Amino acid sequence: MIYHKNWKDFLSEGKSFADFGKGKNQWTEIPVTDLRDNENIDLSLELYDLIATAYANMKPPGHFDFKSPEDIPGSHDIWSAVDVDGDETPDALRVGKNKPSGKKLTASGHDGSRAGKDAYVAKTAEMLQTRGYYAEMSKGIAHLMIKYYQVPHVENEETVRKVLGKEIQWIGPHPDGKYPEYNGWYVRDISGHKELKIMLGTPNA
Repeated sequence: MIYHKNWKDFLSEGKSFADFGKGKNQWTEIPVTDLRDNENIDLSLELYDLIATAYANMKPPGHFDFKSPEDIPGSHDIWSAVDVDGDETPDALRVGKNKPSGKKLTASGHDGSRAGKDAYVAKTAEMLQTRGYYAEMSKGIAHLMIKYYQVPHVENEETVRKVLGKEIQWIGPHPDGKYPEYNGWYVRDISGHKELKIMLGTPNA
C-alpha cells in the first residue's frame, strides 16, 4: 500500500467510514475485523490521517505505534470515530486496548479543526469518567482532563504498578506543585524517553 498525503483524492477500495457512520455527531465503533481487512484501504487511510494530524507536533512527530496506515489496527482493538460536520468522513478518533484491568485508551486522532479537537477531548473525558476505562496521560491532555473535567485518577502506587506491569519511578505529587489534588504522578521510560505520567480513569484493579 502507498500512503498518499491527499488520500481523499484516492478513495476507491473497500469500505470507508461512510459505511459505518451513524450520522453527524454520533460516535461509531468500528469493528477491528474490518480494519484488519487489507481490502479496506480507504478506512485505514481515513483513520491514519486523523492520528497523524493529532501527533504531528510531538517530538519526534507521530504516534510510536502508527507510522503508516499499514500499522492499523496493530494490537489496538477499540476504535471509535465521529463525523462532526456531516460530510461522512471522520473528524475525531479514540483508540484503545482491552486489557486485564479494563479498557486502556492508547491513541487519539482529529482533523485539526476546533470541532474535531473538542469532540475527541469530550469523548476522552466521557470514557475516563466511566468505570473500567483508564489511560496514562501527560502534558496538555492531562491538563485538560484534570482542570476542565476533573476525571478520577489512581493515586495508589501499588495499583498503578499492577495495572501497568512495567517499571516506573513513583513520584506522587506533581514535581512542580501543580494539581495538588492529583497525587499519582510517576516517570516511565517510553521508547527511550523519560516521561512524567499520571493514570487517569478507574481501572478494574
